[in-house]
Amino acid sequence: MIEAAESMEVDGLGALDQFYIRAGSLVDWLFLLPPRVSGPFRSARKITRQEYEAEVDFYIDKGYVDRPDTFFSFPAETPHYEILERRPYKGGESQLIRYDSGYVAKNPLLRERFASFIENRSGYLVRWVHGDGPRNTVLCHHGYMLGHPGQAKRMFRIKKLFDMGLDVALFIAPFHWKRSAGPLMQRGIYLQPNDVGMTCECVGQNMHDLQGAFRILRDMGAKDIGMIGASLGGYNTALFISLTEEASFGALIVPAFNFSRPLGPDTARLSFHVDEGLREKTRRVWELHSPLNFRPKISVDKILVVASRGDLICPFDYTEDYCAKWGINRKFFLRGGHWLIFDKGVRGRAWYDFLGEMGFTGPKR
Repeated sequence: MIEAAESMEVDGLGALDQFYIRAGSLVDWLFLLPPRVSGPFRSARKITRQEYEAEVDFYIDKGYVDRPDTFFSFPAETPHYEILERRPYKGGESQLIRYDSGYVAKNPLLRERFASFIENRSGYLVRWVHGDGPRNTVLCHHGYMLGHPGQAKRMFRIKKLFDMGLDVALFIAPFHWKRSAGPLMQRGIYLQPNDVGMTCECVGQNMHDLQGAFRILRDMGAKDIGMIGASLGGYNTALFISLTEEASFGALIVPAFNFSRPLGPDTARLSFHVDEGLREKTRRVWELHSPLNFRPKISVDKILVVASRGDLICPFDYTEDYCAKWGINRKFFLRGGHWLIFDKGVRGRAWYDFLGEMGFTGPKR
């Protein structure tokens, strides 16, 4: 990975720009180093090859790998929901909303295990509303292992969006925050290279619950609803706008488009030998839900992509592929990596200008 950072040359950029890109990559490399060092010492997943291959084969035999859109399902009606908390917020209020997920794992071999995580059966939205009638709403989708509202308020600048006249909501992804699965060591359950079926079901539930969240927000009087997602949230935003036309826009910030790097089945520790045939199967299932497999259902003019050229957490070449494949013109490629970015002002201006261009700010509320 050091070699990847050092060899990252971008045509048309000067030496200082190249330095900033490498510096951002180096921070990402340091972030990824501990898991790689500890990897050989982690316990292998306790499962037989026969059991593991049967879980993987389900998605292939059902045709989901060849026709990935058929894997996803959505609630037929607005989920049952309740407002658990109301607190004053800048003349309006903040709300904590709990709703029934209702998602059932597609894979019968995983269904009981997936349902055993009781906390994850409920979905949550945090909402900041003016309370004076319908307003345009920005729905935020957090990144992997994030999701606490305090983190999201800083990440998405909730206060600024609210002061601009927008209502704002935060979607809590499966197995995050109040949906977390038990002890700290289990809270990374959403992405498991040694359990591709479980990860597939997490993404399936994510799409199912996002649709439910849109239904709830509309039931509560939200006007147009646009989405912004960062990192894992960018991945899920790109996927959601490829499956439905629900969102008024999709803003993808340092987004992932494929989980194979730096994670992926090749990094998994299993208690049995994995030959090339099984390896290829797991890769196909692992990439089933990649947004690169889909065409956006909303206009590409309503998609914003902001990515970092030196990103090693969400590799930049996938972002380039996505933009080139679908002709995304609203794209801003920054100097730096996933965590260390030297053009944060550019990122902010791109996002706020985009809100205005989408009619979410200004004369229209």
